[in-house]
Amino acid sequence: MNEYWSARVDAAVNAAKGDVSIEDLPIRTNETSNAYSVRFNGVGDYPLYAYLHIPKSPGPHVPLFQAPGYGSVVGVPLYERRAAYVVMALCHRGQRLANSRYDAAYPGLLTDGLPGEDTYVWGDIVSDCITAIQILLQQPNIDASRLAISGGDLAFITAALTDGVHALHSGGLMFADIDNRVAGDPDYPLAEFNDFKRTYPDDWDEARATLDNYDPMALVSDVSAKKVLFSTGAGEKDYYDQLAAGLSGQATVGINLGKGHLDHIAQEDWLANACGVEKGPAHYPRKS
Repeated sequence: MNEYWSARVDAAVNAAKGDVSIEDLPIRTNETSNAYSVRFNGVGDYPLYAYLHIPKSPGPHVPLFQAPGYGSVVGVPLYERRAAYVVMALCHRGQRLANSRYDAAYPGLLTDGLPGEDTYVWGDIVSDCITAIQILLQQPNIDASRLAISGGDLAFITAALTDGVHALHSGGLMFADIDNRVAGDPDYPLAEFNDFKRTYPDDWDEARATLDNYDPMALVSDVSAKKVLFSTGAGEKDYYDQLAAGLSGQATVGINLGKGHLDHIAQEDWLANACGVEKGPAHYPRKS
């Protein structure tokens, strides 16, 4: 872990030692799990929010951190996940329910605070995730040795910065292979990098140096997860194969079919098998 991240990890872990409020969320409780609202402060005393779901079945349960995606709203965790894991879904600073001091812009968040390392907002966003993981691991009746993380860039980065991760499912990495991808006139959100280059051409070199801290290839050697699944399209398979080759754990590169339900089933099956849990009771096709 380089100096850029070590200071942020230390601050995030310390933030998790503060007050945590956990309140019943009856509207999201169902027949398989109890739902809770979790409120706590991240680095800089920033107020954060997370959904927490705890299965009604006997534990200990696998803790699953569902990293936020790139969007303004974080949804309640999937029905089958709520039944099988103690799952936390964080709203990082700027997202709905955690936007009391700052509203994230979409598009715009991907370059917010560039070019400087100290001003780039993603440093604080990653810290939010690390703080949330520490709070998840404080919950009773969990098996911390089977910590799982799922999501995009924030899942991959936090897995590289967190000890003791058992399973990681990630894909759709925005910080992957930036130079080659922005040269190909990409869609948003990657097009935000080109917007920045056109608007602030003299600052791009400094911004690019800041973004190196988020480069998956630079972080891959720090990912100690025992089991990893990368989900990707066929066109990016070579990159993810290289990423998988840099891992110390058992790595699988899964090619998405472009059929949402079937891809979802394959990913959830992998996660359940990797964590040694029974698959949730819904959203799986009936066996004939």
